[in-house]
Amino acid sequence: MSEVNKPKNPEDDWKVWLVVNPAVWLMPILFAVLIVALVVHSYVISLGYGF
Repeated sequence: MSEVNKPKNPEDDWKVWLVVNPAVWLMPILFAVLIVALVVHSYVISLGYGF
């Protein structure tokens, strides 16, 4: 078997984005964060802590 070169961090950190494409996961995570923020804000406002 051929040996795989060990990564030299942090010089090789950019290579992770070749595998983990932000176009796939970034927007769903941001939408989930938006929904959580809206739910938390609506709950806090319903308790009477709104300004």
